[in-house]
Amino acid sequence: MLKILTLALSALATTAAAQEMTCVPTRADTERLSRLDQAWRDGRAEAIRSGSGAQLRALGPAADPRVNLNRPQPTPGRYQCRTIKLGAASEGMLPYIAYGWFKCQVALTPGGDLIVRKTTGSQRPVGLVCPDDRDKARFVGVLELGDEVRTPRYGADADRDLIGEVRRIGDDRWRIAFPWPAYESKLDILEMRRTR
Repeated sequence: MLKILTLALSALATTAAAQEMTCVPTRADTERLSRLDQAWRDGRAEAIRSGSGAQLRALGPAADPRVNLNRPQPTPGRYQCRTIKLGAASEGMLPYIAYGWFKCQVALTPGGDLIVRKTTGSQRPVGLVCPDDRDKARFVGVLELGDEVRTPRYGADADRDLIGEVRRIGDDRWRIAFPWPAYESKLDILEMRRTR
């Protein structure tokens, strides 16, 4: 009996892990993305009030919500990427953090979808880049944590679901702005630069 239960649980875990990604966001993520402008305002204001205005300006277009270049979908390849956190999600958290560079990749699936995956670090976004309009795309995905080897299923845990706005910010440079993440900040920015 124990062996049957173990096999059934293993099959269920494999099925959940293998579920395909989607470009259709949950209702909660749609609402979060609708408040992106507020996340930018609150996050930037807190970072500046904390004395990090010079660091914010030094980030250039990565931290400028007004960037509006065409071709928002990143090209497949290898990238360096870093996370910048703006605004404190709760008391005691820092209002500005810029982490060092890690590795990311953008891959084209056989079906023609673009997948962004941060491959190193303790918090690793992974998800689809979905068409939106001429100047922006939408990221729909999840957050892998720690030493996890299986990607969580989108929609199974709201704290791990991610939605973001993808914009090109320069030659071979993109950013994804994640409003109201479950952990630490009001706005997470994933800055990406292609390494070829």
